[in-house]
Amino acid sequence: MAKSKIKPNQKKSIIAEAIEKKKSVSDLVDNGLFKISFEHFDREQGQRFEEWQESKMLGEALNTLWNYCFQPLFKQYSDKFTVYGDFPPSNKTEFSHPKQVPQDAKWARIHVNGLHCLIGHVIYDTFYLVFLDQEHKFWISELKNT
Repeated sequence: MAKSKIKPNQKKSIIAEAIEKKKSVSDLVDNGLFKISFEHFDREQGQRFEEWQESKMLGEALNTLWNYCFQPLFKQYSDKFTVYGDFPPSNKTEFSHPKQVPQDAKWARIHVNGLHCLIGHVIYDTFYLVFLDQEHKFWISELKNT
């Protein structure tokens, strides 16, 4: 694998700096960076990993998550990573609140591509993936710019 050449005045990307930095275990404890958990994943609603693999979206979803792992979670909220707060009202969703997720969870979505979204909730620096939502049915909204 060829090393990328950085010109003297060119800044390295956050990802390149994080990968190059030699870390000890103590550097990783409570570092505040985005983390992912599958502890609350619901295999009964939304799609399964195998379905996203067949549609070639699983790799893109994993790359999306990987890119988030180099900065603190709270610094990355954007149009692509939105924290909704409460679970959507029943007239705005095709999902039901899973038993394994706390009632007071702060629900969020990470947009992957097209309508494909990763739905979960956030606690401190961890995104708990709960649903794979290929048709944006977790929080149904009016389409814009169509």
